[in-house]
Amino acid sequence: MIDRERLENAWKAAVVREEEEGVRLPFFEARDVLPSTNDRAAKLAADGAPDFTMVTADRQTAGKGRRGRVWETPEGSSIAMSLVLRPKVPLSALSELTVLAGIAVARCLVRLGAEPHIKWPNDIRLSGRKVCGILAETKLSGSTADYTILGIGINVTKAAYSEEVAEIAVSLEEAGVAAVREELMVQITAEMMELVAEWETMGNISFIVNEYDNSMEWKGEICRVISADGSFTEGRALGISPDGALRFLTKDGEQLVTAGEVSLRHE
Repeated sequence: MIDRERLENAWKAAVVREEEEGVRLPFFEARDVLPSTNDRAAKLAADGAPDFTMVTADRQTAGKGRRGRVWETPEGSSIAMSLVLRPKVPLSALSELTVLAGIAVARCLVRLGAEPHIKWPNDIRLSGRKVCGILAETKLSGSTADYTILGIGINVTKAAYSEEVAEIAVSLEEAGVAAVREELMVQITAEMMELVAEWETMGNISFIVNEYDNSMEWKGEICRVISADGSFTEGRALGISPDGALRFLTKDGEQLVTAGEVSLRHE
């Protein structure tokens, strides 16, 4: 189970800033079991939960992955966390958020002694296998965003994933990384607070491009960008642009590929 006292102590030390009059402070909600932390965070956001409110669950029965995939997290095995975010950036820039989240997670894992790589745009990998997935869901009101829910899932022990994906998944435990779930969740939240503040000031993510490129898996190697219909373009992954697009060198020259209905594969 999640140690709520440990989580609260870490939260107060790293996340809660000095209270300003009229400003609601971020809070966390920790459950033993939830269908989806993203769905619960969305409910809290709709009810007015402040920026950087976090929802976490020890066990998740119907979590969300990319392209509608269901993701279940057995008890005691994973980090399943969702953040309510209300970034002050244009709607067109919101796709950059998951790139920032990848950097936040990678930084925190480096502090634990890991050597993570980021598979564009935001999968975190250790030794060539996926340890963390990130999903952002935005609620729109016309042409503006009400809020974004950022879901982050990390395999902490081998029990986090099934044998069917054992060849492509890995846990922190298997990689020799000792992590306290409560503390790691808080560290990721605090890192996101710093990154989002810089993002809002800069107006783009140029300030982390070099860091991302240095952590990028398959940078400089021949890869395929595969569309949802199975068609693909072959080229060399060069890094990312200041808006998070993949810089992809093909026989026709450099292209910018945006995240969405494409995936990057190593060939």
